[in-house]
Amino acid sequence: MIAFITINIDPVIFHIGAFSLRWYSLIMALGVIVGSFIFAAQLRRKGIESGQVTAMLMVVVPSAIVGARLFSVLDNWGHYSHDLVAIVKPPYVGLAIYGVLTGGLAALAIYCRVRKLPVLRVLDCLALAIPVGQIIGRFANIINGDTWGSPTRLPWGFVYTNPHALLPANLLGVPTHPTPVYEQLWLVIMVTVLWYAVPRLKTDGMAILLYLGLYSFGRFFISFYRVNNILLLGLREAQLVALIVLVALVPVAILLRRRSMAVTQARSQSRPRSRRG
Repeated sequence: MIAFITINIDPVIFHIGAFSLRWYSLIMALGVIVGSFIFAAQLRRKGIESGQVTAMLMVVVPSAIVGARLFSVLDNWGHYSHDLVAIVKPPYVGLAIYGVLTGGLAALAIYCRVRKLPVLRVLDCLALAIPVGQIIGRFANIINGDTWGSPTRLPWGFVYTNPHALLPANLLGVPTHPTPVYEQLWLVIMVTVLWYAVPRLKTDGMAILLYLGLYSFGRFFISFYRVNNILLLGLREAQLVALIVLVALVPVAILLRRRSMAVTQARSQSRPRSRRG
């Protein structure tokens, strides 16, 4: 008999009247805090004043949540189209990571423009912070059951038994692929690669592009084990977005590299040459 991994944790820690504290909120907050410390450390390493981190987070976090909700709504439009009010109703769980990245990175870029900070250099400081925060945040998904995988007979399959778990009722008690764990393992590999590569990347913007490329590559394959809506060519929303990101990164990386080389060349030519006596 196969011994699966049983998860029987109530997503809600406690209730006080209408208020409820969820593991999701607690763990996600921890992920943001840890990621913020890493972000601040990377800013200092690049010579950027890290004291602005709080102001940045006040802009980035709400924008990331809005972006994540919009992506989640689009991916589950069949449900929300019949209940539009549910779009803005809690609980805000199962938020789409590509929405987080789109909303958060766009907001940070705008903030940097307004504050006259080097946009690409600041975005690069997130290359390590984001995946570490994701590793922590996926524990919230493990408890919730809101990023469930397809049924499996593998011995590491997750079996959710708590009636408050957020996967479909027909999957309660059914072994499913632990896709949050698959993603955590890939993210650990990513952090290892980024830890080595980021200090060695001299072109601004390359670090955040490397993160986006690595994550999209892994997410494309992990999504085959997710139970999400098929949108096109047998692929899910996250897979289509991953392909778009991977294709777009190539010309962007080439453009950044060429621009960096042009700036370096212009600076070298503008330096006064020493005269020989």
